[in-house]
Amino acid sequence: MAEILLGVTGSIAAYKAADLASRLKKRGHQVHVIMTASAERLVGPSTFHNLTGNRVFKHDPFDDENGQTEHIALTDRADLVVVAPATANFIAKMALGIADDMLGTTLLAVRSPVLVCPAMNTRMWNHPSVRKNLALVREQGAHVLEPDAGSLACGHVGPGRLAEPAAIEAEVERLLASGKPAPVAFFLERITLVEEPSSELLAQEQTYRRGLVQEGALLGGGPVAPRDGREWLHVHRAASVAEARARAQASPFAKRGAKVELVEWHAGAI
Repeated sequence: MAEILLGVTGSIAAYKAADLASRLKKRGHQVHVIMTASAERLVGPSTFHNLTGNRVFKHDPFDDENGQTEHIALTDRADLVVVAPATANFIAKMALGIADDMLGTTLLAVRSPVLVCPAMNTRMWNHPSVRKNLALVREQGAHVLEPDAGSLACGHVGPGRLAEPAAIEAEVERLLASGKPAPVAFFLERITLVEEPSSELLAQEQTYRRGLVQEGALLGGGPVAPRDGREWLHVHRAASVAEARARAQASPFAKRGAKVELVEWHAGAI
């Protein structure tokens, strides 16, 4: 089953996210909820904790409970991110890449598909700024599940009501089925040079490795000994050892004859 991140923002429809979390849990998925500060004032984090059996991540990405790299760890495991409900305010943040809370920070690091489920007043839904922001979110690769039309909490009638949890659940299953990636594993690469690299070769290697990190293919790495640049360790994220080895052998170090070794890696192994 899938690892799903459920982002809950500050709409009155946040109570429906509890139903959605329950449905996804019953499907056998692991659901990890991230709440914005506004959402926490509408639905208690303990509700989601009890429904999912997992810790709920609150709005501050750097508080003592969340830790400084928790948002990266979450995205390493995620198969899908669902933002439901997604307010006009949060959609604007997504469009601009604003990362001022745990959910926004996590979305900038995510490599899995993202499903956005808007919820707002009809006039807000039809506002040119919201339409522009939704277009930007779509251009960035996110899927948008259009809201339902009907009676809204404000008393107005029209489009803007959060899609029903059953409809969101169905869209989640469709996305998981259509874009199911190959199972991901982690591989530890040890690359050893005969002699210390020149400054030019080192710069080429560092540029290559930074590109892999930005793609999400490499979790990190560096020299084994800070003053000896002949031996380096890197952790790859890949579907197979062959995929990880191909990346390693394409590095500037490997092309200059460095020895490449790869083994499957598990957290805590080194």
